[in-house]
Amino acid sequence: MDDFLEIIAVRRKQGLYTALYYMSWMFILLFALMAAISLTSIVGMNPETGGVVFSWQSLLLTVVFGGGAFLLWRGSDNCRVEYDYTFTNGNLDVSRVLNNKRRKYLTALEMKDVIRCGPAAGPAFMKTLNEPGIKRHNWFVNREANLYFFYFQRKNIKHVIVLELTDEMIRMIRSKNYLPREAWYEADGTQSYGRRVS
Repeated sequence: MDDFLEIIAVRRKQGLYTALYYMSWMFILLFALMAAISLTSIVGMNPETGGVVFSWQSLLLTVVFGGGAFLLWRGSDNCRVEYDYTFTNGNLDVSRVLNNKRRKYLTALEMKDVIRCGPAAGPAFMKTLNEPGIKRHNWFVNREANLYFFYFQRKNIKHVIVLELTDEMIRMIRSKNYLPREAWYEADGTQSYGRRVS
């Protein structure tokens, strides 16, 4: 029987982020309106000569307000972030979902490639963070949740990912020898095999 589990990490305290989301949409509409008004003023008629007049100031305002509306539109989705973790027979897939519309695939990690992992607290986690040249990826939304780290190398680059996983998924990851024998460290730095992180 296949081991399969999918969980979604959702921000528990969403109130402030919801307010920011709606506030950014108010500014998006305001900036878009200002850009449209500026756009209509780029080319006009000179009442004295009857000739065509080009306004650099209106062009600049169109670019500024239009660019601001676009950046706010792209950034507003970050107020509604979720992480999708899928574990299937020793493979962990991680994706970021923005505003239930855009999904960005982040990584696929085979448990056999993990060098060190465990709760994101204690000496094993600190030792991992102090590795030279480490790239840290915080792929979680709730700091107070059960956070776990996975340290691995890919293309000669050291990575540590911090994820928000449930106890059920951790039990599944630790079952059936998916992880290398000495990869898992408890929060106090000990292993099931009597070793302690040094």
